[in-house]
Amino acid sequence: MTFQACVRSVRVAVVLMGLSLAGCGEAPSTPTGAGAVGPTPTATAPSTDPAAALVARFNMGDGLAKLADEAARATTTFASMAEQSGAPAAKQRVQAEISRLLPAYQARWDGTLAAIYARHFSADALRSLASQGTRSPHAARFKALQNTVAAEMRTEAQPLLRQLVAEALTNAAQPR
Repeated sequence: MTFQACVRSVRVAVVLMGLSLAGCGEAPSTPTGAGAVGPTPTATAPSTDPAAALVARFNMGDGLAKLADEAARATTTFASMAEQSGAPAAKQRVQAEISRLLPAYQARWDGTLAAIYARHFSADALRSLASQGTRSPHAARFKALQNTVAAEMRTEAQPLLRQLVAEALTNAAQPR
């Protein structure tokens, strides 16, 4: 398996964690509002953190929107919205809310993934992986750890995903 395929495999494993989150994003009884997460810049200066640089270089955190959408559609809140306004309208409203909220969550999602890689690799190894990809002497270890990283991401990022889904559902369910 190539380094790029391994990166895709980690992305897929992280996305698949949404299947275990069915029902995780029930809308809370009180709206959380966009300010609940706190401001997160969408464009930042290049990171000096080698783990963050690796995650950014290979877009390893991509898929959060798809994962949140899948988790949201598996909830009873979404089912209720679909029953009231039709599935296409409910899907559009939820996806729009996820897209609107995503910048506030993406950096934290990527940061969680970077922190996991930082626990498994030295700074030098992370820099090597980010700059050399498959040519890195650490590529085999990267590949060997993909399931471990995916499992840790499932555990550590689940609360963040739940928060994103709950906020998106709450906002999307508000009367228009």
